Amino acid sequence: MFRSLIFALALVFATVTAAQAATNVAIAPLMQVAEKSKLQDAKTKYLDSKFGKDKEKLEKDVKAFQKKAEEFQKQAAALSDSARQQKGQELEKEARALESRRQEFTKKAAPIEQKINQQILEILSQACANYAKNNGFDIILDSGAVLYASSAANIEEGLVDEVNKIWKDKGSKFKL
Repeated sequence: MFRSLIFALALVFATVTAAQAATNVAIAPLMQVAEKSKLQDAKTKYLDSKFGKDKEKLEKDVKAFQKKAEEFQKQAAALSDSARQQKGQELEKEARALESRRQEFTKKAAPIEQKINQQILEILSQACANYAKNNGFDIILDSGAVLYASSAANIEEGLVDEVNKIWKDKGSKFKL
């Protein structure tokens, strides 16, 4: 615990020292850069092509289950104790089955989404490095970590262009 605190403080001081030494700092909302670039569309299309039908089926089944559960709640008072208990057990069994299917779906989709997200981060990092080098910036910070900066320091649009250029150079495909 104490080592973690010391490490965190050292990291903060190193960041502050680096920021003070930098002469040209820029900021960009990196998540928005990714969303505005062609990366987000490519990710969505890929995941939809790979898992879209399964996801839609699962969502449809969840909605149908929710409807059954609502109907059961409305009718519960009118049912006998044994009928209510039986229907409740049936709904519980169906809920467990749906949860199991959801977990299976997540187990299949999550590793692929993680690989895609890793590639997106690599492209963002490369875009920041290229943009900084080509435009004389010493540091590019994610705007989510910045409390104040003038709008002149925001390089979002330039980074979107750089990300799209790198994406195109990589063949506009994720390597999975």
